[in-house]
Amino acid sequence: MSMKICSTFIALFAYVAFASPTKLAIPTPIGIDVFSAAEELAEPSETEFLAEEVQTIKPMIIPLRRESVPVKRKGKVVSFKTSYSGVISIGSPAQKDFRVVFDTGSGHLILPSVECGSEACAVHKQYNQSASTTATPINVDGSTVPPGKMCDQVNIGFGTGKVKGELVRDVLCLGEPQQEEQGVTDPSTKDSHCVTIQAVMAIEMSTMPFKNFGFDGILGMGLASLALTKEFSFFDILSSSGRVSEKHFGVFLTEGEAGEESEIAIGGHNPARTLTPISWTNVAMPELGYWLVDIIALRVGGVTLDVCRDGSCRGVVDTGTSHLGIPAPFDREVAKMLTTSAGEMLDCRLADLPELEIELPGMNITLYPETYMRRLPLREDVNVDTAKGVTLPEPGELEKSESSTTTTTPIVLTENDAPGSVPRFCRPRLMPVSMPAPLGPKLFILGEPVLHRYYTVFDWSGPRIGMSLANTQSNLVDRSQITDRIGSLPADMDVYLMQQSTETSSGAQRSTDSNSDHDGDSFSTMQIALEVDSPDHEQYTADDLPMRASFRG
Repeated sequence: MSMKICSTFIALFAYVAFASPTKLAIPTPIGIDVFSAAEELAEPSETEFLAEEVQTIKPMIIPLRRESVPVKRKGKVVSFKTSYSGVISIGSPAQKDFRVVFDTGSGHLILPSVECGSEACAVHKQYNQSASTTATPINVDGSTVPPGKMCDQVNIGFGTGKVKGELVRDVLCLGEPQQEEQGVTDPSTKDSHCVTIQAVMAIEMSTMPFKNFGFDGILGMGLASLALTKEFSFFDILSSSGRVSEKHFGVFLTEGEAGEESEIAIGGHNPARTLTPISWTNVAMPELGYWLVDIIALRVGGVTLDVCRDGSCRGVVDTGTSHLGIPAPFDREVAKMLTTSAGEMLDCRLADLPELEIELPGMNITLYPETYMRRLPLREDVNVDTAKGVTLPEPGELEKSESSTTTTTPIVLTENDAPGSVPRFCRPRLMPVSMPAPLGPKLFILGEPVLHRYYTVFDWSGPRIGMSLANTQSNLVDRSQITDRIGSLPADMDVYLMQQSTETSSGAQRSTDSNSDHDGDSFSTMQIALEVDSPDHEQYTADDLPMRASFRG
């Protein structure tokens, strides 16, 4: 594989002690103990300064924008795929307003580089390393790339999509950094929500899914062992810095139909977003780097399915996955149980279907059609599912030029495609998962259908995961009082439900039309493969990389 030459930039780092004045205790005038008073008035140590500062730091609340991208067939909407993103800045002076998915299923900060030539990069904000005084091009081990030398590259595969990138060390700030002061070259020394981090600047990004969404990149929130090294792990760096009072973060995702705004709380959680006490379960196999939990049982309508009877089921709680992932081939059984004829129904979330229950140690996750069903009915001849779901890439697949990772059944007009002739069905938001050990083979991905119902806290110090019924309008509705089983279509959308007229066209025209919108409605930035392409790969050993990573020389 050809190598790019990385230019070296001298980084200027200023290290300033993080502390603020401490309030001094005032002794009472009666019975003064001279030694106690002297002790109280003594100058606090740096540790005491930091301890009191930590107590005053509140969680930073970052609003998340929900993006709903229509999936079309023959130019009309058949489904939606969604993502949630918040704002960060990077570099000095700050390059602002990068939108990233705060993704618990991956381990790195990834932003498109100005050197990227992919279509997906061209439509997004791009990071300019040469414009940052705090940027340093690096190799995997953190060493500076010497002038004129080739640098390490990484290939990262996701549930949908892939990225090739080079590595940089720079300053990342949540939101926008505080007003930059004259002479301060490193915002991480002044702003409690800025850290120096090693990151991936993408020089190639696959069209799917990156071109189709408005977010620019990914901020991995997986455990430190999912990253190349701890220096690439954002929350590990932040939680070790003493700049957060709680080593956890809380995620609130909503469909926003009642005016609710999604958010992530960094350095704590937001109790106002919860309806019930938080229940906790420990992370399983934390050395893998995922927010992985043991799953005891899967039940549909109170009936326990066979998939988890052998005790080997686990699930990744992933903020970057739009669907509920179920291990193949068991996903087919669940999909069949939760699929129903639409009839006159326009909103499938109102379907009268059984509850879906996922039992974990210490808690039960209970989902209803409001969260696990696709909104729009689908014609029998329309397929928006991914071809393979989430699976490891084939050997050499990460190095291929970017291409779509999803396929669908083409729609071809026939003489039978008249009004009312094609049945419509309501189908759940499921995707097959086929991953080998140690993650699989019975791996679930607990994505948006779970996170829409439960406020979720990711505790780094456990590690463990906590869930509370989310304080959303849909969770406050008494389900027994639901009488509307039809609903309505989204406003201002040309929805493809029933063919209203029959037209004839040539075979060439049909082929072009059928393939014009060929992506599915699932989306997953869960990191499933990592390769290092190094000009001197013998300098590293297997112990230097996270599990499942590999070298290419």
